[in-house]
Amino acid sequence: NIIGSGIFISPKGVLEHSGSVGLALIIWVLGGGVSALGSMCYAELGVTIPKSGGDYSYVTEIFGGLTGFLLLWSAVLIMYPTSLAVIALTFSNYVLQPVFPDCIPPYDATRTLSLVCLLLLTWVNSTSVRWATRIQDIFTAGKLLALGLIIVVGFMQIFNGNYEELKPSNAFNFWMTPTVGQLALAFLQGSFAFSGWNFLNYVTEELVDPRRNLPRAIFISIPLVTFVYTFTNIAYFTAMTPEELMLCFSGAREGHLPSLLAMIHFKYCTPVPALLCGTTIIIMLVGDTYTLINYVSFINYLCYGVTIMGLIVLRYKKPNMFRPIKVNLLIPITYLLFWAFLLIFSFYSEPIVCGVGLIIILTGVPVFFLGVYWKNKPKCIDRFIENITYCGQKVCYVVYPQPSLPEDDLIACNDAVVNEKEKTLKMQ
Repeated sequence: NIIGSGIFISPKGVLEHSGSVGLALIIWVLGGGVSALGSMCYAELGVTIPKSGGDYSYVTEIFGGLTGFLLLWSAVLIMYPTSLAVIALTFSNYVLQPVFPDCIPPYDATRTLSLVCLLLLTWVNSTSVRWATRIQDIFTAGKLLALGLIIVVGFMQIFNGNYEELKPSNAFNFWMTPTVGQLALAFLQGSFAFSGWNFLNYVTEELVDPRRNLPRAIFISIPLVTFVYTFTNIAYFTAMTPEELMLCFSGAREGHLPSLLAMIHFKYCTPVPALLCGTTIIIMLVGDTYTLINYVSFINYLCYGVTIMGLIVLRYKKPNMFRPIKVNLLIPITYLLFWAFLLIFSFYSEPIVCGVGLIIILTGVPVFFLGVYWKNKPKCIDRFIENITYCGQKVCYVVYPQPSLPEDDLIACNDAVVNEKEKTLKMQ
């Protein structure tokens, strides 16, 4: 989940804002360190509040429904769709670059190919969990193979003496003096590549022995990813100058979302209504890749900080609560200090991008009070919502994946899941 399109797109943004090769490499290493601090805090929260759902579950438990809803609101409207838009745009840029070797691929071509990619993967995810898993496995192996080849070739370049840009005299030769705001934006660009370090907390309930395996996963994965990212960037600089590099790259089940989005397909057991949301397409058509990265990274860090702040609040509110993992308080405090620096100076450098993100989050406040907090709604509103849900069921042929289902529906859905598992076991 961590190693995605970020490492293939973020190096340009990090280098552009840092002003030198050496400082860019330092930012990559520090980005891994900050992710490790956040991961340790999430490990304590994950075993103290052993619920799947990650940030949303912890924030709701500690701060209440409104804060949890706003985090979910920002995830649904900003974080996930924007991340998908960046991934699709990165894919189309790399595929089209050989077709347009001497110029940037045309806007219409990149958006059209991105849209086709997005619709194809939505169809696959709606049709078969097994095929979605296979495709993800294949492309993950492809990404790791590509990064491995880049790093190996980079070491070969170094052994052949091609490391001029990595010599201290050249590496810290600044072509511009970066401001504090520029450094904050460089960290935002780099943090996009590290995003996903908290995803294991979304399935804490499914983990075997989370007290042991959650920290183990963190201590293995974060240093490994940091190594891969840092040496990938070193490899880039053995083959290209900085100038060449900057031309070269281009909660429904809880009642906090419409119930239609909590439904799954009756036959395929896939979340078709949630997959068919068009937010990603809209963002993809109106946004520039690097602006989108700043946009999603700012909101991501905002949510990370609120969650880790919850760890300190929980220590104060429930000091005697059983904590299988208990980190030193200096770790969340250090993270929050960095978090405050990043958000303040990012907002100073990109006030429009960050401001729009905050406004979208705050629009969730009236939605929460109208849709969740207000229990005694007029019957006409309830009927309207029920009609939309009913139409969605008919169009997508979906059911609620909950114990409150009619018994026949549950049996049919469970049988579909069992059959899918049996087929997979036979193939294995």
